[in-house]
Amino acid sequence: MIVQKSVLGLFTATLLGSCSMMMGQGTTYNFKHNPNAADPAAMGRAVATMDGSMVSTTLSLSGLTPGKAYIAHYHAFGPASSTDPCASSGPVTLGFPNFSADANGNASVTVKGDMTKIMGDMGAYINVHYASDPSVVPICAPVKMTKG
Repeated sequence: MIVQKSVLGLFTATLLGSCSMMMGQGTTYNFKHNPNAADPAAMGRAVATMDGSMVSTTLSLSGLTPGKAYIAHYHAFGPASSTDPCASSGPVTLGFPNFSADANGNASVTVKGDMTKIMGDMGAYINVHYASDPSVVPICAPVKMTKG
């Protein structure tokens, strides 16, 4: 009985330790180019890292228009699609700080927020817009692929 409890305790400690390491590494989402002519070389990734009830997401982007101002947001699934979150036109759930591409067209921006802003069908995708014209969305990163 004592041996079983010791083994169970060791297993639980190992399992919890590996979970905290996974939480520290984060989950990576790759951006895809939207079907428009804006920033044709744009690409990047989003890395979301959980810490308790909070999430920190860092966007690392390249191929943007040098010196141009951008905005980025997490969006919930919208009514337009159940299979492509980037085409679903969902509401904003968490906004990133405004940012600009550097002289080489690169940018990095981080947002921290409550997990409830991206749980379930919230945070189904992250998109990057022109700050001067939010209807222009060069790239999008699907975070959740199906509704529900």
